[in-house]
Amino acid sequence: MKKNRIMRVFSVLLALTLISTCAISGTFAKYVTKAEGEDAARVAKWGVLVSVEGNTFADKYEATDEAYLEDGGEYSVVSASGDTVVAPGTNSEEVGATLVGSVKGTPEVAARYTMEGTGIKDVVLKAGTYTDYTDSVLNEGYVKTFTLDKDYSPIKWNMVITGKGQTMNLVEALYDNLPDANIAQAEAYGLTREGCSIFDAITIIQKVAGNEGYKNIVEAALGQVVSGGRNFELEADKDAGTFKLSYDFDPNKEMDYTFELSWEWAFEQTDVELYDKADTYLGNVAAGVIDDANANVTIEATLVATATQID
Repeated sequence: MKKNRIMRVFSVLLALTLISTCAISGTFAKYVTKAEGEDAARVAKWGVLVSVEGNTFADKYEATDEAYLEDGGEYSVVSASGDTVVAPGTNSEEVGATLVGSVKGTPEVAARYTMEGTGIKDVVLKAGTYTDYTDSVLNEGYVKTFTLDKDYSPIKWNMVITGKGQTMNLVEALYDNLPDANIAQAEAYGLTREGCSIFDAITIIQKVAGNEGYKNIVEAALGQVVSGGRNFELEADKDAGTFKLSYDFDPNKEMDYTFELSWEWAFEQTDVELYDKADTYLGNVAAGVIDDANANVTIEATLVATATQID
């Protein structure tokens, strides 16, 4: 009996021990806090395509003189060598010879579009006194002269910008938006309703576009056809023959614009007699009749269009 009581007591103690062990285990459990999350990213879209294409000049130009055409004539200017040429009365519109730069895309980053010109040369006869080859004196030859008070650059350039379903003629926009004082200043440096020469454009940029008001008006004019643009900048160096135009775009702004360069060498100009003499002189330099370092009879330029992400 005594043995049985001892066994019962031992059983109760064993049960209490197991219970207390469970209680102690629970009391010393670890603190646990848990959180889960996921994150992902993709590369921001770029997708900007830039191009420059087209032919600026031609090797022949159709005649417009009715009498000449009626008698079977076809072209007023034809290059003997097949080289592209320019001459009084020619222009890019009649032969569809235009240089077009375009930018397309809707990047998710800010982008800067630039157009740079380097190695620029233009047709020009510098200010000075020259032999008049339009009038030969009997028994004496070409002894008369004519004088240019400023450099003569006969080819006038213009730019047409297309975007937002609209087309803007840059020269017309400048005349429509510039204050009279700025127009007068720009015209003094060679701006005309037809455009201006390359070197006149560089001079205008240097002398006029440095004025913030002028730049703001140019930017406002561009805003008519270009959305999301800001920070319009112009730089030029006439001596080096370079220029740079840049325009910034905000992220997620659709860029679908074209910049088309056109040109014209007017047949009739303000001072017809004087400029006929200058045109004839340039033509004789091109033919090798005259060798004159003051006359340049070639047009050259390298244009580079670039789109770059803004940091």
